[in-house]
Amino acid sequence: MIDPTFFIRSFVALFIIIDPIGNVPLFIPLLEKFRERDRRAMVRMAVMIAAITLFLLTITGNFIFNILSIQMYSFRIAGGILLLIISIEMLFGRKSRTDSSEEDLDVGKNVDIAVTPLAIPLLTGPGAITTGILLFDSARTLLEKAIVLVDIVLVFLLSYLIISRSNLVYKVIGKTGTRVTIRVMGLMLSAIAVQFIISGISDAITAL
Repeated sequence: MIDPTFFIRSFVALFIIIDPIGNVPLFIPLLEKFRERDRRAMVRMAVMIAAITLFLLTITGNFIFNILSIQMYSFRIAGGILLLIISIEMLFGRKSRTDSSEEDLDVGKNVDIAVTPLAIPLLTGPGAITTGILLFDSARTLLEKAIVLVDIVLVFLLSYLIISRSNLVYKVIGKTGTRVTIRVMGLMLSAIAVQFIISGISDAITAL
């Protein structure tokens, strides 16, 4: 039986950290020089690349940690701290440096921007990867693990709908609406981050 609480919690966590609404103001200047048809194609490619990357890393993350002899509770604590930093930056209205940098956003570079920076790191950055791995590890059953993967697909489908219509979205919610949305998401993400840290510390105490 599907646990609606886990489904909603994982969906909300992924949506907040991928943050398609907060990325709208960044996507607009990056794509404004392209025709509408080309913009849609680039957004579609970026979302597909970001989704596949996050999907694969979410599934293989625990296996990689086992090879490196990293305990999951250590990553849960470290990941929680990373997400807490991102949430604080969101609350203070600063774009997280874990997601992008000025160098990443230089459109003058001869780089396929659909891959960098649109897909990585704007959509699938360290925060999204951390969240995916932590959610997948916290899933107690195969069904819950499948729910995390389904949530990844759903979040990226929603992200495509939002970002592909970024000009319309920005006109509707405006600058103030975008800022308010980012801050509310930051507050919610901070609570999720603290829960990851508490769970990691609890697991560490039990293991030790």
